[in-house]
Amino acid sequence: MMIKLLVSGIDDGYFPLDYKKGKGKCPLVSVTYNGYNIVDVDFDMILVDGKDGTEKFQGLRKGDIIIFDSIIVGGFNYIKPEKNYIIFYSSRPNLNSILYAASEHYNDERVDVIKTYLSNMIEVSTKYGSVYINTDLDIYVARNIIEYYQVFSKIPEPIKTAHIIGKSIGQSHVVSD
Repeated sequence: MMIKLLVSGIDDGYFPLDYKKGKGKCPLVSVTYNGYNIVDVDFDMILVDGKDGTEKFQGLRKGDIIIFDSIIVGGFNYIKPEKNYIIFYSSRPNLNSILYAASEHYNDERVDVIKTYLSNMIEVSTKYGSVYINTDLDIYVARNIIEYYQVFSKIPEPIKTAHIIGKSIGQSHVVSD
């Protein structure tokens, strides 16, 4: 199956633990693919444990469909998806642990957003095994997109590439501070 839409992977990047509680920033990266070709990369810096994830995400260049490597980014910063999204986990997230950690430190809307999206994860069987997603797309379409980009492993290439770039930007940002 050839994907004719632009598909973006979204992931955050590396940050040292002393950046927690708003003491530093980390990258939020968008990598856009057309088929198996990378056609665009964009990033911005988000506050670790901040609330600017959604706003910074909205300002990034991205494709027609978004695959998120979680909506929890930069510690407990978060992104509220809008449309044509797939929130992807390669294994079932432990919702109770995540919500406990979030509510221990933050008594705000991020806990509700995380609960809303992660409590509605569904298991989908793919050629590399079961994955867990939340999507506003038809499940068949979402599964086909995931499988198309599962080239070498369970993790789709757009989010794998965003992860690698985010890690590199984050590490180089720390070195340059």
